[in-house]
Parts: sequence; C-alpha cells; structure tokens
Amino acid sequence: MSVAPQGQPAGPSQNWPTENKWLNGPFSPWAEESHGYDLPVKGSIPEDLAGALFRISSNPRFQPRNLDRYHWWEGDGMVAGLYLRDGKAAFRTGWVATDSMKFEVEQGEAVYSGFVNGGTPGRLPKGAPPAKNVANTNVGIFDDHLLVYFEGGLPTAMHPQTLETYGAYDFHGGIDVLCTAHYKTDPATGDLLFFAATGPVITWYRADVRTGQVIDSHTIDIGIPALMHDFVVSENYAIFFVAPNLFRLDLIAQGRPGVVWDESVLPHGTQIVLMDRRTHEVKWYEAGGMLAPTHFYNAYETGDEVVIDMHRISRIGSPADALTPLGSHEWFPPGYSWQWRIDTTTGKVSDRRVSGVAGEFPKINDGYVGRRHRYGYFVTTRDLAPETMTDGLAVHDYLKDSTTVVEGPHPLTSPSEPVFVPRDNPASENDGYLLTLWWNPETGLSELLIHDASDLVAEPLAQVRLPVRVPFGFHGSWADQAVLDKSVSALSDRH
Repeated sequence: MSVAPQGQPAGPSQNWPTENKWLNGPFSPWAEESHGYDLPVKGSIPEDLAGALFRISSNPRFQPRNLDRYHWWEGDGMVAGLYLRDGKAAFRTGWVATDSMKFEVEQGEAVYSGFVNGGTPGRLPKGAPPAKNVANTNVGIFDDHLLVYFEGGLPTAMHPQTLETYGAYDFHGGIDVLCTAHYKTDPATGDLLFFAATGPVITWYRADVRTGQVIDSHTIDIGIPALMHDFVVSENYAIFFVAPNLFRLDLIAQGRPGVVWDESVLPHGTQIVLMDRRTHEVKWYEAGGMLAPTHFYNAYETGDEVVIDMHRISRIGSPADALTPLGSHEWFPPGYSWQWRIDTTTGKVSDRRVSGVAGEFPKINDGYVGRRHRYGYFVTTRDLAPETMTDGLAVHDYLKDSTTVVEGPHPLTSPSEPVFVPRDNPASENDGYLLTLWWNPETGLSELLIHDASDLVAEPLAQVRLPVRVPFGFHGSWADQAVLDKSVSALSDRH
C-alpha cells in the first residue's frame, strides 16, 4: 500500500498520456488493492454508527485501448469497504474479479473496446469471454453476499469483509443474462425489487430476502432498446420511464458511440410505464416532452394519485448520427429535481421542477421507500468544472419546499452519492447520518465525511482520511453491523 505524504500527490496512479477527464483528477485510476486500520479522524465518529459503507468505483485496471474515447462508465469495478465501529474506522479495497477481468489480467492488457463513445474493436483473443462485465455500478448485501451490479451482465458475488470474489450470481437460477444495477428494498418485507433491460424488453423481478429466490416476475415490451438505468416503486406500482436514450449494439460493433439520443423513436415524447405489482397490469402515460431520467428519489401514493420524485436532464448520450465523442457536460447536461403526479383514474399527468439547484445522485432514507418522504438528499453539479462533476452536498425539504447546500471543508470537492444511515431508534425521518466520500485535490486521496442529516452544516461530525484514492464512482450502500455479522457467519458455512 502506498501512502502519500500530506500535501503531495498520491500514488499509485497510472499516469497514462491523456487529458481525458475520466482518467484524471477525482476519476484517476488507483492501481492497488489496499487495506488499513484505525484511520485518522478529525472530529468524532458517532458511537452508534456501526457497520460498513460499501462504494463501487470505476477504475480501469489496464490502459484503455482508445484513451481519447474512454468513458467513465467503462472502468473496471473496485469495491471500497469502510468499516465503522466503536468510533474507529478501517477500510479495504478489492478488485471485482469477473471472468473478463481475469482474462485481461492473463493477457496483461485491455482486450475489450469501449461501448459508450465507440472505440477500436478488434478480434477477441481465443478464450476471451464474449463481452466485458465491468461490475462497476452498484454494490450491496443480499442473500448474505456482497453483490456488485452492472447493467450488461449478471451480478458478481463477493465476501463483504475480505472482498474475495466468488463469481457470477443469478439468484439461484432466477435470472439468466443480466439485471439492472439499481434495486429497491421493500421496507415491509426486506425483499429485493429490481429489473432487467434487454433490448426492447424489460423484466420486473422480486426476490425473497429469506431464500434469495425470485418469487415474482413480469415482462413488458417497451418497443425500443432504451438505456434504462433506474426505476422506482410505490406501495402498489413499479414505475419505469421510457426515454429516447438508447443502447445500440449495432453501432458499438461498428466502433461508433453506442449510447445515443434519438428523439425520432418516441414521437410523443418520454413515456411513463406503471405496472401494478399485484396484478401485473401495465398502463402508459406521457411524461410531457423529451427528457431523460437520471435517478429517482422515491414514489408514493395519495388516494388515486401516484407521486414520483426524481432528477431529470434534457438529454443524455451522443446524437444518433455522431461519429466522435461529446464533452462530458454536453453528453450529460446538468440535472434538476422534478416531481410528477399521475391520476390513475383520469389519466391526467402533471409535473413541476422542485429545486433550482443542479444536482445528481438523489437519495432518501431507504426506510421510506414506497411511502411519502419529506427529505431528499443529493450532490450538487453547479459549477460545471472541467475536471470534476460534483461540488457540494444538499438536502431538499419537501414540506418547506427549500434546498440547503453545504460545501466540503477546504479543499475537499467531488462528493459521492450520499448514503443515509438512521440512528438507533430514530425519532424522525431525518434522524441519522449522511455518509459521503470526497476528493482532496491537494493529496489526490479520498476522505469520508459523516454529517448530521437532521442539521446539515458545512462542518461534518467526522472527517476520516483514507491513505488511498477511491476513483469517483456511481453508487453504494450501508450495511449495519448485524447484517454484516450475519453475512460473514453464513458465508463461513457456505464457502
């Protein structure tokens, strides 16, 4: 493990010869697996905060075949586990050793081309898996395994403490090709709610928390190969937005950008699909124009009305006829919090912008999934800085209709998606902590900040310095100590 002196750039960085944003700054790859204990803490880690924060980073292990076209979505998966207990912090990082990664390690170089901006596809070497499972998008414990998700393949199972990779996970034969990187946990049962998007078809799934078995599924034909990344559930509905952002395998095969924006495929604009979770009845509604969802906060029902809270952007991806990549903020414009209301009796749909603060990675207290929430947390994307994406931490109070934004302690920037952790025996929805990873541009390393969610101010309760950089990634989750201990115990019997 390499530890940088305070104020000095960190290693081991790859230092590949490129100005590509996705390979520099907070996105810079980190080449080593590491671990450490009793990390330095400024402030105090709350005594009741016991468990693990898991983050997945997009971290290319080998120099991409085409440095200029490499995209953030294409990096290899590396899990960071931050373990908190008794006011102390430890960490471990580990590669997600998918079959495609193991093959590239054997070859000593990248063998797969990019799919977002196109690349230079070549003939795969003999014995190579047909496609790359980058396992870089989300991570969380289910069925006593730490599961790492990616849209283009099966989840990968790991040990939540050692980060040993066990291999592909298919919910005991319940899914065959892939599933979404986003899942919801039903607060009433603990069951996992998720879906798969394969071409013009999406399939809804429910997996039993006790057995890991898929106990409900339903397939919906959406007509186009939409790149559908996230969804949301209310008490009785699973809700999907069908937007003209497409995943085009045919273009990827030609070395062209494969994530494209093509409004011609949806002449009436973006569509909202409601599937009744009880009966599987499907109804379609118009969202009110061309727009793309990024991520959802939540959905809930009030009488016959379904309320949907999410972040939306004007478009995502390259134009359908593009031959070369766009800049990052042109490819992925700033998003804002919006709310839709659907009257399931009359079919009327209304929407409104909730906050004027640009941001991404919306989250709630997950105990409120499917029921009315008051608070929504997100990271801000206000400055459109050339080297970073995020620049602050925010909470929106839906009751007061106000947004509070705080900066990180100097010089920290680029906060990760916030994860809410409730206190023991919480007194209210926001009675808990917000956990985020930030990048320190002076050291090149990452720091964990723990904020009081009920009193969001700039000064965190605790600032934990890591001796590594966790490359800026997508999603993560919290596992409390009881869940973590149960998983470790169960895996010692299984493996």
